[in-house]
Amino acid sequence: MRKLFFASVAVFALSSAAQAANTSTTVQVGLVNGSSVTQNGLTNDSSSTSQLGLVNSASTMQGTSSASLNNASTVNQIGVQNSATTGQVAFGNNTSGITQNSFGPPALQNNAASVGQLSVFGINGSTVSQTAH
Repeated sequence: MRKLFFASVAVFALSSAAQAANTSTTVQVGLVNGSSVTQNGLTNDSSSTSQLGLVNSASTMQGTSSASLNNASTVNQIGVQNSATTGQVAFGNNTSGITQNSFGPPALQNNAASVGQLSVFGINGSTVSQTAH
């Protein structure tokens, strides 16, 4: 009976650990916005970052220290100068979406996006949309 109890506890611990996931939502409004998100979940990492300001910078790293099952990252930036970087490592699927809208004096407008994805058994999908007004 004791062995059955410990076996049940071990199975429960494994099933609980398998459900581990990370979810992050960041919203920033200011003159200079900076965001850095690092997620290393066992199953699904999800991050959403929205920035409104003059200078925006966002970095999202998912599964880079310990590969996740699936990663999803979204970055939305509205500013004069926008910079976004996403890095994703997964056994399953990686999805990354970056939207940047730059406004102000044309000489100062700048959008920069960088995406790195590594999937062992799944699919990598990346969408980058950049607009300078």
